[in-house]
Amino acid sequence: MLLIRSIAIALSLAVAMVAFGPAAQGTAKKRAAKNVELLKGSVRNGDSRHPASGRAAVIKTTKGRRLLTVRNLKLRPAGAVRVYLVPRKVRGSRIGKDFKNLGKLKGNRGNQKYTIPRSVDLRKYNTVIFWCVPFTQTLGRVNLRRS
Repeated sequence: MLLIRSIAIALSLAVAMVAFGPAAQGTAKKRAAKNVELLKGSVRNGDSRHPASGRAAVIKTTKGRRLLTVRNLKLRPAGAVRVYLVPRKVRGSRIGKDFKNLGKLKGNRGNQKYTIPRSVDLRKYNTVIFWCVPFTQTLGRVNLRRS
């Protein structure tokens, strides 16, 4: 009887070591070390008559950075285009002074990434605008929503 009880205790300890030991913790760390998509949306025409298409997402990286990723972007070529985050209420060419500048457009076609500063509140600045500076018009926009 004592031998059976000792074997049962040893088996229970072995099962607990496998379930909650270092190997299981390593698996949990691997799962936690993934980029997370926070917001997403489709690129659509701005206030101009020029076509715009593509997909955009805000990604939180494993290092805590936030990136705006743009995939398969197609915009009409234009000079001096900037990527802005604006409040959703902004319409047409009335962006005013309430925007966050993520930088120059890296190209009118293809995939791109832009760093979003930690100070930017994505609950407020939840729309991406591709803004043509010389013509003061929106070439494309993305209304971001939760993923």
